[in-house]
Amino acid sequence: MIESKSLNELNRKLAKTGEEIFKTIDSIPQGIKKKLAIGANDIRNTIITEMRTGPKTGKLYKKKSVTHQASAPGQSPAVDSGELISRIIFDVRDMELEVGAEAGAPYAEFLELGTKKMKARPWLDPAVEKHAPDIINAIGDDVVDIMTAAFNKGKRS
Repeated sequence: MIESKSLNELNRKLAKTGEEIFKTIDSIPQGIKKKLAIGANDIRNTIITEMRTGPKTGKLYKKKSVTHQASAPGQSPAVDSGELISRIIFDVRDMELEVGAEAGAPYAEFLELGTKKMKARPWLDPAVEKHAPDIINAIGDDVVDIMTAAFNKGKRS
């Protein structure tokens, strides 16, 4: 093998960059979790906003002395008691690249998917579809930034 100062320097820099990459890899999951948590919160906020302020053109009915405007098929559910909104929870799973959703209201799935007697009032899928590309892009950008920083540290050595 031919000895070369330039080749030796390149190999030293590559080794340093490799070390930086391996150090940096440990920080990637934490950065991704932060992006997932931000994205899950954005989804939840969109759900709540749509339920509270989105168009409602369903039936009008009285509940005690209050008139309530229901949602029509295809619209997000109208807020009545507030139980569904108060029970929408998102969590970032520890060992997976995954966001979990839970809606503790017993009728949440019936609203999302509909029943034999009622057409769907989707609230989860539209919000997820709205934010999914941004969440994925934010994670990708974060990983690129982390890896770029590792390579840049290797260059300076």
